[in-house]
Amino acid sequence: MRSETLPLFGAAWATPVPRVEPVRVDPPLPAPPPAAKKRPAKKPRVSPASEANVAAVAPAVIEAPAVAPVVIEAPAVAPVVIEAPAVPVAVAAVGSAAVEVVAAVAPAAPVRPERGVVVFDVETTGTDRRRDQVIELCVQFGLSEGAPSRTWRIKPDVAISPGAQAVHGISMADLADCPRFAEVVDEIAAVFASAEVVVGYNLVFDIDMVSAEFERIGRPLPDWSSKTIVDPFRLWQQCEPRSLSHAHLRFVGSGFEAAHSATADVAATGRVLAGMLRSFGLDDHDWRGVAGVCDPQRPSWVGPSRHLQWQGERVVLAFGKHSGTPLSQIDPGYLRWMAEKDFPAHVGIICKKASELNEPEFLAWVRGAYGVPPAP
Repeated sequence: MRSETLPLFGAAWATPVPRVEPVRVDPPLPAPPPAAKKRPAKKPRVSPASEANVAAVAPAVIEAPAVAPVVIEAPAVAPVVIEAPAVPVAVAAVGSAAVEVVAAVAPAAPVRPERGVVVFDVETTGTDRRRDQVIELCVQFGLSEGAPSRTWRIKPDVAISPGAQAVHGISMADLADCPRFAEVVDEIAAVFASAEVVVGYNLVFDIDMVSAEFERIGRPLPDWSSKTIVDPFRLWQQCEPRSLSHAHLRFVGSGFEAAHSATADVAATGRVLAGMLRSFGLDDHDWRGVAGVCDPQRPSWVGPSRHLQWQGERVVLAFGKHSGTPLSQIDPGYLRWMAEKDFPAHVGIICKKASELNEPEFLAWVRGAYGVPPAP
């Protein structure tokens, strides 16, 4: 008894297979009638096509001269005896199977590779891109905890507004020995040039402030349009909408009918707020405390909107090209122009008074009409 084996996937053994003699394939004959005398059955003629059909459903033996049987063992497949020059075919089969198995178990490429991802944030002297400047810029290379990062502190040419300093805690004294933006712009530009994905929270502000710095020193802006921009703030807004209907579903646990009728909306708003206070752990806060969480800067507002605010003992404009500037330092003609524009009524009244009175008289009037500034 002789056998040859072609192991598949590293099999180290093979079952000896006896040589099988070629056989004919004869389809079964119908049974003869009971009374008829049995006669030797004629050998039916089997066409090559018929033999192929039989081979498709059952192991077959194909005779070829002077070739030893080769056994191919595949997982979950019965051994097949092939009496033919089978090695090339067998190698091809083994190769294909091996490739398929490797592809099935090889780790897939990461969906979001971190190479080329830059997360960044800036701190500034204020919020007016035409006047205020970047005083701190940090970049992190990738999202992973412990990813490498770099921070630049930058000395500005303008003062840090009290409101901005209250947020980030950086003073002019902290920046006294720091370089100016023009001295580090090459390093910063190189980081953004190599980035493929730029990530930042409420990123529009940070991009605007960095772009303004490049413009200010006459350098070409980073090519933001070639980057993939990902803003978690916008992602949150898109994936968790903020409409009253969505808030009702999240904080009350159900939708509500008659949405956008005033009666239904006020009832739904009350239910949503009660659910929010429970969810955010604010049940033990009084209404002043809840209002402070809603808008921490509200106590500094002069009047019912954020247009004018207290900064220390002075009233400043909180929007536009003069954002952060005390009203007493703004051209009276500009204040009179503002008083005639379509701003909330109290903004026009306060701007008009500021254009007419000197600063001590104006501040005394504001305290009497709108209250004193918040305690520091």
